[in-house]
Amino acid sequence: MRKDDPLNRKQLQILLTSVFLTSLGLIAFEIALSRFLSVLLSYHFVFVVLSLALLGLGLGGMFVHLFRPQIPTGENRFRVLAFVTSLLSLAIPFSIILIIQIGYVDPVQMNILISGVVFLIPFFLCGVLFAEAYRMFPVLSGRVYGIDLVGAALGSFGVILFLNLLGGIRTHFLIGLVVSLAAVLFAFGGRGEDQKGRVFAGIGLLMLSALFVINLVGVYDPHIPIGKNPTKEIHDALSSFKGKIVETRWSAFGRTDVVAFNEYPDHMDIYLDGTAGSPMYRFEGNVSEPGPEIERLKTTFPGYFPFLFFKEEEKESALIIGPGGGRDVLLALMGGVRKITAVEVNKDQVELVRKYSAFNGGIYTDLSNVKTIVDEGRNFLKRQKEKYDIIMLSLPVTNTSRSLEGYALTENFLITTDSMNDYLDRLTDEGCLVFVGHNDAEILRLLSISLTALKRNGIPQPDGMNRISIVSSGDYLVFLLKKTSFEPTTVLSMYQALNQFGYDSGSSYFPYIPQAGALNPALVALSGGKISLEDLMKMVKERGYDIRPVTDNSPFFYKIEKGIPKAISLVFWSSTMLWVLTLFAPPLFGKWISLARDSHSKPKGYLGQISMRFAVMFSMLGMGFMLIEISLFPKFVFLLGHPVLSLAVLLFSLLGGAGMGSLWSGRFALGRIDRAMATASLSIVAMILGYVVLLPMILDYLLGLNLAIRLLATVLILAPLGFSLGIPFPLGIRSLKEKEMEKHIPWMWGVNGVSSVVGSAMAIWIAISLGFSEALLVSAGCYFVIFLLLVKPWTEKGVKK
Repeated sequence: MRKDDPLNRKQLQILLTSVFLTSLGLIAFEIALSRFLSVLLSYHFVFVVLSLALLGLGLGGMFVHLFRPQIPTGENRFRVLAFVTSLLSLAIPFSIILIIQIGYVDPVQMNILISGVVFLIPFFLCGVLFAEAYRMFPVLSGRVYGIDLVGAALGSFGVILFLNLLGGIRTHFLIGLVVSLAAVLFAFGGRGEDQKGRVFAGIGLLMLSALFVINLVGVYDPHIPIGKNPTKEIHDALSSFKGKIVETRWSAFGRTDVVAFNEYPDHMDIYLDGTAGSPMYRFEGNVSEPGPEIERLKTTFPGYFPFLFFKEEEKESALIIGPGGGRDVLLALMGGVRKITAVEVNKDQVELVRKYSAFNGGIYTDLSNVKTIVDEGRNFLKRQKEKYDIIMLSLPVTNTSRSLEGYALTENFLITTDSMNDYLDRLTDEGCLVFVGHNDAEILRLLSISLTALKRNGIPQPDGMNRISIVSSGDYLVFLLKKTSFEPTTVLSMYQALNQFGYDSGSSYFPYIPQAGALNPALVALSGGKISLEDLMKMVKERGYDIRPVTDNSPFFYKIEKGIPKAISLVFWSSTMLWVLTLFAPPLFGKWISLARDSHSKPKGYLGQISMRFAVMFSMLGMGFMLIEISLFPKFVFLLGHPVLSLAVLLFSLLGGAGMGSLWSGRFALGRIDRAMATASLSIVAMILGYVVLLPMILDYLLGLNLAIRLLATVLILAPLGFSLGIPFPLGIRSLKEKEMEKHIPWMWGVNGVSSVVGSAMAIWIAISLGFSEALLVSAGCYFVIFLLLVKPWTEKGVKK
């Protein structure tokens, strides 16, 4: 033990173990809460609510700084930590129960506000807890922060296991129970007989144990009011069409529900988080006699339309990405495709379709020419050498919340200019891409993406339009992109069939048909070279839509609205204003003035100047870390394929590496703290710049290797960056102690927490406007600012102690 360490060995072990359990519970709560909210709310509102809640971490620190100026000492330290942790353990499950009891509230703004305030409470308590812990034990900051991060790293993996095993509600009860164990440990950390603290922590542990057990055995089993939100697809299925949920599966990927209809016995729906509905039809396994419900698809659903015109040699093989309940597989079978590969990212959906094989004819189990694979479609395609006659994506909904950052991680890489090149590369010479979309705006964006990708391959706009056809049924649109130009005879047959089916010719397009008024006039003009793609995008923008092409660097295909989405703007500006307030609130309350007056060793202005320097530094730490985390995630989703696994591996690598870096930071002597922080910050800048340049090439090389090697490579790539990321924060806490400014530690924790939310919103803002690589460069700028702030004290005479 060092002589300045205020704890004995037993107390140190209790402190670190309790911090480990609390941090594990906190990250697990963040991830599990994102899954819970995704069922209750639309994905962009999930981002708002989570951001409001996460502001509680910073507000907790500010509360301690402004309203609890006296640092607990002696036996009172563990009593305070035990009390706050007990409240936190109770707040986690009971916040979930409260929201379930309240249910869905109209209008949606009120629902967001209520959810945000309720879930802010546990994060606020956690902010209070860690602000108190760091100011009580600043000399142990390296070990405390390191164990904090290691707990978070393991929690990011553990919560996936428990979500898969226990589901979205029960997992929150277990998390509360885990945190209550930390409270009990804290209560036994003092040397004296703190009976009140131990009794309170023990009661909390017993309550949460009882809650978990009665929920586990089914005595108390609260259900999310999934059918109450009118913005969810499942709402209409349950209310308007009198559907009934017959089976539900929870996993880390989301909640999957099977809905049956008494009035439509040959039809079921499968929903992910209450949206992304996919039909499943009664099928006896005979394609020539599929039944009336499936037979009607040939005329009512335009996804079947292209199969009428494919030649026999163009129907040897098909890759279906996102087959859902199997409708697209049925269309391909009825269309005469001889070999079908169906790739679905949602494992629960595949297992449910297989379970209901008696209903659906065993389309995922009993048909020898249909192969079903659980994988992310684009990632699977990149790793294949086989070519397909048809690649089909039908109503792919990629904008569902997959993470604690909500909006940040909702999109994927299925529909970008880069993916279009991949599809074309994997098509046979006469192959065709078939895309079924929801509305005109989606199809027009797909058009701009396709023409841009073709132009990059040396194919000019008029020739590109000869490879494209668009069919509109009024409800859905089908976009066709052939690897070569359409044949005029085929186009004429398609145009004639369009009118026979009663489809909407005014929203449709075929090449070689120049008659005025016969088809979409803007697309006919585009085909004839009368307007450019830029002219079309400008015309659509004037109507309020953004159809500019998107790339892998900014894959926000479903961001059709102009400008930055309102949810992002709301979080960014509100958190920025709060961040500014946290920077200047302490001076306004006179905190730094009183501290300056109490110090006889330094002039009054000295501590004020140093305080603001630290506040800016901790702000940059919060923003920079979130910018890095959010910017790197999409790149590794593309490498690993599975979004949930990618999130876990990313957090484990970054947070685990940061934990090791934090533990290692305790080796630095007091006189070398500023230099060590500056060196770590500069190394982070260098690594980020290297990632921006080299990472695309490295990931492209790794993509063809098996999953185990890709997982190991991810850890090896990210862990060194994480190691450096873990050094500045604990050294900053120690530096405050060295300068006799430990009273400011809660302020710095609060600034860091609020700025983290600013960083998450900023990352998405930059990614939408420019790209994730550009957001990563901004994170490098944050750490370079830290370097500059720390370089100055080296050269200032008289600043060093």
